[in-house]
Formats: sequence, C-alpha cells, structure tokens
Amino acid sequence: MKLIEIQVDRLVGPTHHFGGLGVGNVASLSHAGNVSNPASAAIQGLDKMRLVASFGVPQFILPPQPRPDVAFLKQVGFQIADGESLNQVAQQTPSVLSAAMSCSAMWTANAATVSPAIDNRFNVPSMTVANLDASLHRAIEAKATRQELQGLFPQANVLPPLPGGAAMRDEGAANHMRFGSDQNQAGIHLFVYGDGEPEPNHFWPRQSRLACQTLAIGQGLDPENTFFVKQHPDAIDAGAFHNDVVAASHHDLLIHHERAFCDPDSVIKQMADRYEQLFRRPLRRIVVSETDLPLADAVRTYLFNSQLISPQVDTENAAAPVLICPLQVQQHDQARTVVESWIGESKPFSDVRYVDLIQSMAGGGGPACLRLRIPLTPAELAQCNPRHRWTEELDDRLRQTIREFYPSEVSPMDLASAELISQSQQAHAEIAKLFQ
Repeated sequence: MKLIEIQVDRLVGPTHHFGGLGVGNVASLSHAGNVSNPASAAIQGLDKMRLVASFGVPQFILPPQPRPDVAFLKQVGFQIADGESLNQVAQQTPSVLSAAMSCSAMWTANAATVSPAIDNRFNVPSMTVANLDASLHRAIEAKATRQELQGLFPQANVLPPLPGGAAMRDEGAANHMRFGSDQNQAGIHLFVYGDGEPEPNHFWPRQSRLACQTLAIGQGLDPENTFFVKQHPDAIDAGAFHNDVVAASHHDLLIHHERAFCDPDSVIKQMADRYEQLFRRPLRRIVVSETDLPLADAVRTYLFNSQLISPQVDTENAAAPVLICPLQVQQHDQARTVVESWIGESKPFSDVRYVDLIQSMAGGGGPACLRLRIPLTPAELAQCNPRHRWTEELDDRLRQTIREFYPSEVSPMDLASAELISQSQQAHAEIAKLFQ
C-alpha cells in the first residue's frame, strides 16, 4: 500500500505585516517596519499551491486565522469591543498589537509534528500541535490550529500542545524529519533541538531537547527508529531559527549544510545504519560544504527550505522527486549551481521549479515553511475534509476574494486603524464561506 505525502498550506491573511517578532529570524528582524503587501503575499502562496497540485500532489488549504485576535487582547487586559480601533493597544504595547494582528500561522510547517499510523502507538495518523512558546505572536495560534486540524483530519489523533512553557518549547515539523519510502512501512524519525551545550552566542534556541523527547514519547514512536541531534549553534546564530533552514529530507534522502548539526557523523551514521537495516538500501545523504555555499548564503537564499515533492502519476514506476526553490536560489550563483548539480538522470531530482515568495521570504519563510506534510494511505486521504482540498474552483474564488477585500499595503502604523480591522473582518467572513 502506498503512503502519500499530502501538503497543507494556509492562505496568508489580510493583516500580513512585517513586525520583526521572530526570535532569531534574521529575515524577519531585517524587514521589521517595512510596508507589506497582503494581497500579493496571498496570491504568491496560492501560486505555489497551484504548482504543487499540478504535479498531482494532494494539496489542502487552511483559511487564515481571524485577526485581530480580540480574545487574546482581552486576556492580557485590554477592554476591546469588536470593530473598535486598537489605538490604545498601539500606544501602550505596540508589540502586543503586532502579535494580535500577526499572520504567522501561514507558516504551517510549525503547526504540528506528524507521524503516520504505521509509526505510532495509536495506529491512526497522529499530530501533536506545536505550542510555539518561544514567541508571543505564535503562541496564540495553537488552540485554533488544533481545532482546524481536527476538522481537516477527522480520522486523525490531534494531540494538544506540550505543556511546560519554555522548557518544552516546540516549533513543530520544522524541526522534525521522517525517513522512509512511498510505501506504508514504518519509518525513521529525526528530531532536531537547539538548547544545551554548546549554546549559540546571539539567538535563543527555539526547540528544546526535552520537547523532542516528549513528542516522541507522546506519539508512541519506536525508540529504535527515533533519533535526536543538536542543531549547530553557528547555524542558529546565522539565522537558522529552525532546522528546515539548513536541512531538508524526502523519503530516503537527507540534504544538509555541513554546519547544520553538532557531531552529525555520530547520530546521522546511527540513523543511516538503522535505515539500511529496515529498508535494505542505504540512506542517501548530500552534505553541502561551506565552500560550495557559505552558511550565511544558505540562510539568505533559503536553499534548504525548498519544498521536495513526489509527483503522483498513474504509472508503475514512481516519478523522481521535484524541487521547488525560492526565486532567491535562482538569483544566487553558488546556490543555483548547487541545485543544478542535483538535477538530472540518476540524480536526486528530475526537475527544479523556482517560485516567487518575496512576501513570505521577507518574514523568514520559504516554500517548506509554508507547508505541513502529512503521510497518509489512500484510504486515510479519502477521509480528509474535501472542502479544504485545492481545486481550480476554490483557487479562483479565493483569488477573487483577495482582489476584493485584501489591502495592497500595510505598515505597522496601520495596524490600529478601524478601517483595516473592518477590511480584515470582511475578508475573513468571505473566506470562511468558501470552506463551509
């Protein structure tokens, strides 16, 4: 039986802005205060979804989470009436206002950590919603995210976020990789954490080892098939606030920068040995050297945040994977050369496609950040909520809604305006109708 890796993206919301809230996120920090374009951001995300769907890959869409998050503002003490100006919040705590208006839930790679039924003790697709406790603007997402995933996957076990605050801070699938095949066979899980010695010098690690261990225990993963590796502090200090900025995986393939992990030869070798024992073939590993692509340029271009997909075609032989890279890779000579060396017959990928995600990239999110991948059997796929599956009709109607209700410019100074709040609420109401 096949195991199909579906892709779940979220439509970018109408209050998308550059608040500079991302901990250790160099792109987010460097673009703080700039004018954003929510309409363009949403269209760019839809363009990527359309591309993925064109390869026959099941693509699902979540609507943006409603903003402003009035319940959050009331919880922290502000007396806010629906539709009211948020000037009081802007004057007293602008960072709280930015968090309440944030569209960071668009980066669904941080929504949850996922295991297929074959791997876990529940014997159904399972996902633990990420608590995202390292960042205020992201920590407010978890409750709604769990409800959304439960609605999209009625057949799945959607576990609540880990408790425990900072000690258990968890950023979801961005720090987790599963290795296996396109068959429904138990796979191998690699969790990546950042805390512990040696510590980074500049940025706080956003994933703890304890969280990784607890995620594996909570989902009942086989300890023999579960591995933990520490992210290199140099990578965190360079702006790789998640592992998926310096490493990527797909089935039997691991690609990473040489400074992605601490002591990789020990843990990765153990994992590779276990993979070969289970699958009777070696785990393929590509290590990109500092000479071929400096770490700073890897972070700048988001090469390792490319999206790796297997086209779903009706043939006996599986199609070779396709690489979806941000446009910044194509525009960077060294990064483009690295990618071109991976494309062709007897190479890891059959093709590369470059996508313009400039709005997401300015906030620190490439193609892989924008999707949550979930391995499902065909029977499990058939149980997913069909109203959320990408179709030409849904795509067209979303684009029309964006054209009618999304602003083309938002600056941090606009966040408190009653006009933007009203426009955002109209947009959310219209989008919600499309998923009913």
